[in-house]
Order: sequence, then structure tokens, then C-alpha cells
Amino acid sequence: MRFKAYVLQFESQPCSFSKNYSTLLTLLNLCSPNSLVVVPEVAVTGFCYQEKEEAVKFSEKVFLELLSFSEGLSLTIVITGFEKINGKIFNTVKVFDRGREVLSRPKVKLFLPGGEGKHFSAGSFESVKVVETSVGVLAPVICFELRFYEIIKRLKEQGGEVFTVPAQWGRARRDHWETLIKARAIEFQRFFIGANGSGQMAGSSKIVDPWGRVISECKDGTAVIEGEVDLSLIKQVERKLPLNS
Repeated sequence: MRFKAYVLQFESQPCSFSKNYSTLLTLLNLCSPNSLVVVPEVAVTGFCYQEKEEAVKFSEKVFLELLSFSEGLSLTIVITGFEKINGKIFNTVKVFDRGREVLSRPKVKLFLPGGEGKHFSAGSFESVKVVETSVGVLAPVICFELRFYEIIKRLKEQGGEVFTVPAQWGRARRDHWETLIKARAIEFQRFFIGANGSGQMAGSSKIVDPWGRVISECKDGTAVIEGEVDLSLIKQVERKLPLNS
């Protein structure tokens, strides 16, 4: 299977809901049908901790609208946002596949130095899972979770083909982000698509193939990054460089 993958890279201003969402929609309209679109972490709200209830409501609105857009535009969309469940607020990743919500799970590894632990509840390790979509088996990983081998390993063992990584990875740790995205692709012989915020964040969003080759990337600024994903490459890499023998 071959398909186009897109990353929407832009700066999310905390609590500038309408402005952030307008940017997202402008970039989304540049993506062709029957493709995968990965959006940075909490892209429409930023880490709006001072207005968490409003962030929950706005995220809910955006989730519903993007669910509808995914059907009308024949897209598979990966996005995270604030979600309230049983009185607790989570940073939840959603996968919308052409009009269907096929996955929803909270962030498991919160970034404590950034204060996430004070504002979000963590999900359980058992909630980490892959999902079958129109563009193959997706394995969502949320930002800081990229550092944890056991999460990536679990997703590969479940059959993950394309690892999608919405993030707001800090500029001071840009080298870590760039190294980990490529290293995980090489280590696990899978596609990795990293959608990072720009501005105060590191940017450097990229699409990496199972050889660790960067198909497409953008260092800074606002951009739509595009690349072709050919899932048959996974088997080719595994045949040429078997790691389980």
C-alpha cells in the first residue's frame, strides 16, 4: 500500500483557540484526499493550563468537526487535545479515519518538567494500542512517550506499521528529538512521522522511513510537510536486515 502522508507544523499559542484552529484548517486544506495527516500535540489549545475547562470544550468541538472533515475530505487524521473523563483531564490522542473515530487513548508518560503532571492525569500502559485504518496500522505515540522503549516495543508487537508522533518538543532538546525519531525508525524498522510545534518548540517535523532515511522535513516555521509512504518497504527492510533471527 502506498499513500501520501502530511505533517502540519505550526506554532500553537496557549489559549489562542480560534487563531490556532484557523491555522490548522488552512494547512489541512492543502492536503490531498486519501492521505494521512498528523497534527502537533494539543495544537488548537496549546498547553492552556489557566483555562483548562475552556480548552476541554474547544477540543471537544474540534474533535467533532475534524471527525466530519475526515469523512468529507477522505483523510485519516491524528490529533491530540484536552479531554475530560470522569472528572479527570487527559491529553488524549484521537485517530479519525474517514468519518470514524477508530482510536482514543490518553497520554501515558507525562512530561513532568513541563508541569503536565499537575494538570493532566496519566493513562494506563494497557491503553497503549495500534489501530487498523485506511492507510495501514497506525501506532500513535504522544511526544515524551517517544523516549520509552517499552511503549514503542508494545506497539510494534501489536503490528504497528506507521508510528505517528504528535509533539510539542522543546527547542533546547531539538537534538534529542531529531536523533530519537530516526533511531526509533532504524531500531524498529518502521515508518515514523513526527509532527512537532514550531516557534518556542523545536520544529524539525519529519517523515522517516524504516531505513532511517528522512523522506521530508522542515526545521522551523509554519509548513505542510509531504511524503509518500510505501508500506511494502517494511518487509523489504526486514528481509535485507532481519533482526529476529
